[in-house]
Amino acid sequence: MVARECDFYKDIFNNFLLTKNDENQKFMWKMHTIIDIMKITYGQDDNGFMENALRMIMLLFNHYNMSPCELECNYFVNAPFDEKKELITVLKEEFI
Repeated sequence: MVARECDFYKDIFNNFLLTKNDENQKFMWKMHTIIDIMKITYGQDDNGFMENALRMIMLLFNHYNMSPCELECNYFVNAPFDEKKELITVLKEEFI
């Protein structure tokens, strides 16, 4: 179930990104995702999956604003040199 849970959480986030911060799309995403969780966990939620998924949905819906790089995959291709340099520095610190 852990692998399926991770896939479900990943799908929640990926589908949230598709809303592109549009308030109407975010609302519809929230409703559809909650319905999906209810269908999946109907009568069987011993490990708190539903609670965790609902928390994730509400946090994304209420507090998460997407950055331009999440909205456009080519953002850094056309970004100013200073922003690219800053990103490279952050990535080096994170992965080296």
